[in-house]
Amino acid sequence: MHFHERAETYEAHAAPQKRFAEALAAFAPFRRGVRVTELGAGTGFLTAALLAQGVNVDATDSSPAMVEVGREAVPAANWKVHDAFGPIEKAKALASTGLLHWAADPAAVLKHWHAALPEGGRLLLGVPCDPCLNELRDLIGEGPVRWRDEAQWLNLLKAAKFDVHAHGVLESEEIYPSALDFLRSLHRSGVTGDPRMSPGELRDLLRDYDRLNARKDGVAATWAWLLVDATVRR
Repeated sequence: MHFHERAETYEAHAAPQKRFAEALAAFAPFRRGVRVTELGAGTGFLTAALLAQGVNVDATDSSPAMVEVGREAVPAANWKVHDAFGPIEKAKALASTGLLHWAADPAAVLKHWHAALPEGGRLLLGVPCDPCLNELRDLIGEGPVRWRDEAQWLNLLKAAKFDVHAHGVLESEEIYPSALDFLRSLHRSGVTGDPRMSPGELRDLLRDYDRLNARKDGVAATWAWLLVDATVRR
């Protein structure tokens, strides 16, 4: 993925991610005045939503470019470059959205997050889940990301010794003018990897996507996000 290269264009092409981040903050609000470490903060969608609730946010991201944009967009947070997939600093509470599914081994990452929290410490988690982008995946395959459904994610959390107190999946059908506009939006938000298709294969993909997912005013793409409120058990 190329988030570090798309920091300047991410916000303009990440409307679904912004909407799900705001929904996550509203799903299980923290108490006013609590200090929360945000992992994979990007340019600050969830950061801003938490701050609006009176939460103190230490926002972290592994991309210096994202942190720079986030610091300018949401200056009230305390911004820092940090890789959330390795050991992290001790925290009273963690929040993250749109990050964990990119990890090669989410179970190992959850162990790091568990170790950073005290007993009863909260994790507010948002993660894309199946059937997210199923229209595209049906045509090109799974790619580098293993897509998990709600039950699989909840099992990972349970195995990592998180008690889930509330969870739910939000789905939305986004409409784009064309398959080309849809793929450009993904590319400019940094969620696509290195090209794996020849020009001819790309033309076939665009043609098939436009044909199979046509709507009155464009083409459809399904987005789905799992929202989780959990605490640590020892």
